[in-house]
Amino acid sequence: MSPRCLDDTRKVVQEEGMPDTTHYRQPQEVASRLDVSASTLRRWTDEFSEFLSPEAGSTDKHQHRRYTNEDLTTLVTAKGLMTEGLSYDQVHQRLRELHADKSDGSGSLVASEPVLAMAPAIAFMTDTLHNVADSQQAVLNSQSANRELLGVVLQDNFNLKEENTRLRERMLELERQMNQLGREEATRREALRAEIETRVQDVQRMVMLQSRAGCLAGLFGGGRR
Repeated sequence: MSPRCLDDTRKVVQEEGMPDTTHYRQPQEVASRLDVSASTLRRWTDEFSEFLSPEAGSTDKHQHRRYTNEDLTTLVTAKGLMTEGLSYDQVHQRLRELHADKSDGSGSLVASEPVLAMAPAIAFMTDTLHNVADSQQAVLNSQSANRELLGVVLQDNFNLKEENTRLRERMLELERQMNQLGREEATRREALRAEIETRVQDVQRMVMLQSRAGCLAGLFGGGRR
C-alpha cells in the first residue's frame, strides 16, 4: 500500500471513530536507540526498506519519515547481524527468513518496550565485545612483534660480543707485535752502539800508533844529523 493510500485509510478510520493506535517514532529517537548517526539511519532505512513500513521509507518531501516499533526492531536486528560480520546481502537473507517465520506464526520481529529500551545497550555491549577482541588481537600482535624485536636485539648483542672478542684479540696481537718490534729495535740500537764503540777504539789506537811512529821518526832523524 502506498503512503498516500495509507493516510487516506487512516483518515477514514478516524472519521468513523476508530483512532489510529499505531505508535510512531521520529528519526532522531530511532537513531538514538540504535546509537548511530542520522545519515547511517537513512542509509540503513534505504537498504532494508523492503522490511520496513511505508512511513519509514517515505520519500515524499511533505511527509517525514516515521518508524513503528516493528521498524525499530528490524533495524536493531539488522545492526546486530552486521555487528557479527554479516554483509548486506546476508542480512537481507536473514531478515527474509525471520519474516517468513513471522508469516508462518513461528516467530515475530515485534519487540516489547523493555526489549526496545535495551536494544542500544545490547548493541553497545556487542560493539564493546568486538572492540575488546580487536584490542586483544592488537596486543597479541604487539607482543609477537616485541618478541621478534627482542630476538633481533639478542642476536645483535650476541654478534656484538663476538665482534668485541675478535677486536680484543686483534688488539692483543697488535700489542704483542709492537712489543716484539720494540725489543728488536732495542737489540739493533745496542748492536750499533757496540759497533760504534769498537770503531772509535780502533781509531784511537790508530792515532796513538801514528803518534808514537812520529815521535820515533823524530828521534832517529835527529841522531843522524
